Amino acid sequence: MLLHHIPYCMNDYEVTRILQTNQSAIFTTQQMAAAMNMKTAPAMVKLTRLVKKGVLVRVLRGKYTLPETSILAIASGFYHPSYVSLLAAFEHHGTTTQSPRVIDVINPVKSGKAAIETEGGRFILRFIKVKLSFLTGYERINIDGKIALIAEKEKAVIDSLLFPGYVPMDEVMECLRSGIDKDKIIELARGTERQSVKKRLGYLMSLADVHCMPGDLGLSSDTFVPLDPSLPVRGTYNNKWRVVANRVIE
Repeated sequence: MLLHHIPYCMNDYEVTRILQTNQSAIFTTQQMAAAMNMKTAPAMVKLTRLVKKGVLVRVLRGKYTLPETSILAIASGFYHPSYVSLLAAFEHHGTTTQSPRVIDVINPVKSGKAAIETEGGRFILRFIKVKLSFLTGYERINIDGKIALIAEKEKAVIDSLLFPGYVPMDEVMECLRSGIDKDKIIELARGTERQSVKKRLGYLMSLADVHCMPGDLGLSSDTFVPLDPSLPVRGTYNNKWRVVANRVIE
């Protein structure tokens, strides 16, 4: 989103007010330079001064935000399209008591990590690269005037099964037990085209007393998969869902 032009003589407070009224969480050097009617080189000098004064936070090279901006808006503002998921999404939806310092960002552009510090504290952004077709099931919300893109509860569950080990299995169960849209989560699971995801989801849904049949999820493989891929494949074999229950779910 383009910023309104800011006169060159505008002071730091007035610059801040203009940025506060913009729904974008992150502003590039080029956007700021154009807005301040400055060439890139002097704009970079001015931006560095604003960062040192605490008026702005440099979140990555060439990307800036206001210090009070929500970490969810910042995280989902780096790449387009992208959205926040996994444990941070569970916290947003109120299904976990944890306050994660690692914020997972699903996107089709980049993988890796970045550390940033805002008024909310220090966070690690973990970028998870996926196919563009996987970017569904998220919602656009407004947090203190800034736009954030967050996975819906059903999508956060599916992402947790797509990327096992990122979220404790008990947290996934808490989300399922909190109430989900069954048709929506089945559609999302089928969209992954991953038999392992469908099997684990079906098994967990049965534990959460959400009625579902293997045919609903389009299961077509008789191969057993471990419920928790990080643990040895030892446990009770569930023939309905072709899952090895190799861990206890509370």
